[in-house]
Amino acid sequence: MSLSIQGGNHGPLHAMQDADRRLQSTFRHLATGKRIASAADDAAGLAIAARLQAQQRGLDQGVQNLAAGQDLARTAEGALQGTQDAIGRMRELSVQAQNGTLSAEDRATIQQEYDQLAAQIDQTAQGTSFGGQNLLDGSASGGLEIADGQGSTTEVAIADQSAGSLGVAGKQVGDPNTIAALDAASDRVSQTRARLGAIDNRLGSQARALGNTSEALTAARSRIEDADVAFELAAKAQATVRKDLASLTLIHSRASAHRTLSVLA
Repeated sequence: MSLSIQGGNHGPLHAMQDADRRLQSTFRHLATGKRIASAADDAAGLAIAARLQAQQRGLDQGVQNLAAGQDLARTAEGALQGTQDAIGRMRELSVQAQNGTLSAEDRATIQQEYDQLAAQIDQTAQGTSFGGQNLLDGSASGGLEIADGQGSTTEVAIADQSAGSLGVAGKQVGDPNTIAALDAASDRVSQTRARLGAIDNRLGSQARALGNTSEALTAARSRIEDADVAFELAAKAQATVRKDLASLTLIHSRASAHRTLSVLA
């Protein structure tokens, strides 16, 4: 006749298995840094965190779009500074050329420099681009849309800034009307630069606002899905102790059962 005593092992065995599952879960949370390592941990929390992450990524891309818009505006404004400097020099030459003490040869030399500066303005207009798009030759006069990803757009429209469009090409330095044309061109370039500066500031303000919102979403998502390291370490220690106790209890239970069987035998 053989006897088997197993009933007393079930409690410690189940406790040890439960503690082992808890340890595995804690290890997974600590390894990933996430409280929600899978949908099984918190299905609702995972859905909320995923939605927040999608919103955050959209905001971050919007910030990048706005930063690119700022770079575009600064590129155009920086180039126009060179244009305005050239116009200032052209005005200086025109004033000089209208001095009655100069000879015809002197005026011809001054005219050559004036024409070279006008060509420089055209070169700037034709050669200034951003992301493959020309900015100052009239290509951007229809407006370039800068989207923030939240339904708002800012238009960057830049009229033709060539010497011909500004009204300073083909002028004679000895003509009194040339100075008035140069003053009008300088005012036009100044207005364009001021508008680009305002656009730069607006885009910067929008980017900061989106950045603040993104940070808030990051914090909210972190509270939902990130692991509390202190809590997980405490849970790990607790589960380890329970597993050890369950193991000892199981060993003691089996030893007691063995002694009982020995006596009965």
